[in-house]
Order: sequence, then structure tokens, then C-alpha cells
Amino acid sequence: MRWIVLPSFNRSEGWPLWERFESTEHERRLLLVARLPHVRTLNGGGAVPAEERDSAERAFIRYYMEKPEADRPDRYWELVGVHGKLDPLVSVDLRPEKRVQITFTCGEVSEIRTVDVYRLERLAGFPASKMRLFYVDQELRDTQGPEEMKYPTKQLYSYNMSSGDEIIIDSKLKHSTSANSTASA
Repeated sequence: MRWIVLPSFNRSEGWPLWERFESTEHERRLLLVARLPHVRTLNGGGAVPAEERDSAERAFIRYYMEKPEADRPDRYWELVGVHGKLDPLVSVDLRPEKRVQITFTCGEVSEIRTVDVYRLERLAGFPASKMRLFYVDQELRDTQGPEEMKYPTKQLYSYNMSSGDEIIIDSKLKHSTSANSTASA
């Protein structure tokens, strides 16, 4: 049976076919709006705006373009005729790199280590409470200079570290020792 005109459609939930999709409710709505070109309202809500229908039709094309040609419904080909063949959307991963190569400098000694930005390892031969850390972004080195890492619980990834950056380790012990020796002189 083919529906030519279907002005409204109420309550699409509860369908086994609808629930079988491994997608969000929004994605299912897009697929349904695109599949039913004559529906003007869906699930008792307001009118389906032209922008939503256009987005839904484009999402429908992209959804089925990844499927084998034999599995594509007729509606796919109708929409390709309207919108043309679309490029897949680009997947952008904005998560920070998990492991980066950082130069650690403590006094005159520098060492390049690969570190996990989600876990700070032991850095020098003295406890963290007795050190000051400074972060140097390789791209901002000349304009910004070192940034003191004042918060010991702040994760490294929150500094947006990338390979080639530097962490300068400065001992608080040498400052208190030199301050005490200056005061006693």
C-alpha cells in the first residue's frame, strides 16, 4: 500500500521497527520525516518546517549512501534527484591527543618523554609539593612565555598540550634554601 497524502501522523513510538534502529530519537525523526514527504506534522507537534525537512532529506541520503545499493529504498533515489549526490560529513575528533612527547627541563637537564595527558607521572627526584611547574606551549613560546601550572590537580589535557611542548620543573627547595641563606647572612 502506498500513501500519496498523509497530512499528519501521531505517535510513532512503540513500533518494533522504530525501536530497532540504533540511533537517537532525533536521528529517527529525521529519517521518518524524510521518508514521509507529505507529512506536515509529526507526533502531534508543530508543523515540520522546510529547514527541518531539508536537513532530514539530506541526513536520509547520507544514512543510506553507506548501505549496499540493494538496501536503499526508492525514496533514497528520489531525494538524490532533488539534492544531488552528497559528500559524507567529515568526522572531526576534538579530543586532545592521549599521548604526547613533552620536553621536561629541571635545572640544566632536559629529557623528552612520552606522557599520557590524563595521568601525570613522577617527574623529578623530589615530591610534587616541593616543585613548581611551568608549561611552555611551543607555538606561543615567543609571545606568551611559560605559564605556571598552579593547580596540582589540573589534568595535563586541560592545557591542550601537544608534542613538542615543554614543562619546566623548578624546585621550591632551592628557593627556600637560598632565601634562608640570604636571611642568615
